[in-house]
Amino acid sequence: MKRILAITCAGALVLALASCSGGQGGSGSSASTGGSSGSVSSSASASGSDMSGAEGSAPSVQETQSATLYIGMDEAFREYPLEVKGEITPEILIQSMAELTGWNLDVVSAVEGNGKVVVSFADTSALFVGPPEEQKEEFQMLDAGQLDQTILDSICKTIQEWIGTEDGAVQVYFAGPDGGDLVLEGVGVTISADQPYTGFAKEE
Repeated sequence: MKRILAITCAGALVLALASCSGGQGGSGSSASTGGSSGSVSSSASASGSDMSGAEGSAPSVQETQSATLYIGMDEAFREYPLEVKGEITPEILIQSMAELTGWNLDVVSAVEGNGKVVVSFADTSALFVGPPEEQKEEFQMLDAGQLDQTILDSICKTIQEWIGTEDGAVQVYFAGPDGGDLVLEGVGVTISADQPYTGFAKEE
């Protein structure tokens, strides 16, 4: 009887130990899987955030645009290649001509639209104050008349060649600082702000 009781007790003990061992193992496995899954998800999220941040902070690369500056008067022009990073505008062309020649070509505005470009010169430009005291040998002007015509002809030619249209050359208008007629008192010439520029000698 005692032997049967001992065997029964031993069997119960074995079952109890097996039950406890199975419960602990299952719980540990579940926690480990959950932790592993959470770690992967967090890593992927962090990686995505880093990539997004890198892309957002990367500087945009501006393309180089090409144009040609024409310096001269009437039908005699010399060509100078120009490369600009970013968009080319009438003001950029005029500023580049000033840097090339050494002439002051300050403008109040140079606006493109409706098939025309309107350039309003500032009162500090060479059209009003004359050439610099020390002129570049390649762009030396003999008098105010030659300088004024060369400036206007060059800007007009450069803008027209730069824009270019199938329907013909864009019209260029010149104006004074106030937006009215361009009055060049030094040479006795007035350029109408209401008419497209067709040549220095042809204007009244």
